[in-house]
Amino acid sequence: MHKRTVVLLLAATALAAGAASTAANAGGQITVGSTLAPTTFDPVAGTSGGDAMSLYPIYDRLINFDPQTLAPAPGLATAWEYAQPDVLTLTLREGVRFQDGAPFDAAAVKFNLERAMTMPTSTVKTDLSGIRSVDVVSAHQVKINLAKPDAALVLTLADRAGMMASPAAVEKWGAAFGQHPVGTGPFSFVEYAPGDRMIVKKNPDYWRSGQPSLDQISFRYFANQQTANNALRARETDVQLNVPASDVAALKSVSTLEIVSRPSLLTEGCYFNFSREPFSNVAARQAIASAIDRKALGGLLTFGLAVPTSQVFPAGYWAADSKLADPFPFDRAKAKSLLAEAGHPNGLAIKGIAFQGTSEIRKAQIIQEQLKAVGVDMTLDVTDIPTAARSFFTEKKYDLICSSWSGRPDPSQTAESLFS
Repeated sequence: MHKRTVVLLLAATALAAGAASTAANAGGQITVGSTLAPTTFDPVAGTSGGDAMSLYPIYDRLINFDPQTLAPAPGLATAWEYAQPDVLTLTLREGVRFQDGAPFDAAAVKFNLERAMTMPTSTVKTDLSGIRSVDVVSAHQVKINLAKPDAALVLTLADRAGMMASPAAVEKWGAAFGQHPVGTGPFSFVEYAPGDRMIVKKNPDYWRSGQPSLDQISFRYFANQQTANNALRARETDVQLNVPASDVAALKSVSTLEIVSRPSLLTEGCYFNFSREPFSNVAARQAIASAIDRKALGGLLTFGLAVPTSQVFPAGYWAADSKLADPFPFDRAKAKSLLAEAGHPNGLAIKGIAFQGTSEIRKAQIIQEQLKAVGVDMTLDVTDIPTAARSFFTEKKYDLICSSWSGRPDPSQTAESLFS
């Protein structure tokens, strides 16, 4: 995981829309729309939090969590215990098979965890950095030896790091596994047309009795939100995920659609490339943080469905610190002073990049104008999520990207991923 500095903007609400009669009979199929095309179907190699929506149908996790409380719940592991502070023992569910017919067992868990810890392109290494070794105790018991006590590991295994891939499929496809995913989930991968659609079909041997009820799910990926909305209105899709707040009012006016709103761990923020000037200078980063008017941004972008924040955990979440003062309140005079301190008294020019999608572009443009008011001229390139993520986080071609952080089951994952 690449080290990043983040200026936090908004804590958001999760929104989805769908036909009011989307409930399907057993054996039916639905089409799900999204503007978040996956960066890969390899769960430990993805670079976007939006990948999860495409991964969940294919992969089960070792640990699940209660969506209301985020408390851990049984998944592929039916029980877990810290036999010692630095030893976590997992008892695995019996009778589970991967979608290619291979058995899920302790050897598969060892394979997956070691791969996630050592694969050069793994993006979950930080999540698992506290693991010293993994031992197979029996066919259905695994012992995870830790370098030091780590109570967060259980919920870490409820995220990507706990998604179990077929060792046989990984070995067969090698670096191309991300295009040929095989897990133990309720649906098997059928095909993917990059940037267009993915199809998954019912896994007839799924271990959960009576699930899944659907025969097929088709995911359609749209380059922009307006096209996604039009497809929903035209009944070309049954459900639309991650609806921007700016589109809620218009979609609510359609009598055949239902909008679902839920509290979310998602936060909006801007990431700096501090491997080079100007943001290798802390004063320049602080200037940007002081130049952004979060309250105005929230009003223009989310119409009251998000609140300004200066920390990675939203208010009401148990890990949020209500006493934490906003270190960088909106202050244009201070922003200009900090730019001068950083050696840019006459302003500076930076390169920004944004994801495709109406709300993403709108967000970037609002921030672009706010920065312009303090003398920061930001050019803005717009591209798809995989290209933008690679260009900024891996290739480091840009100075700034403003994107969301989808949150993680355990707060330590957020802290370590963003700040370690």
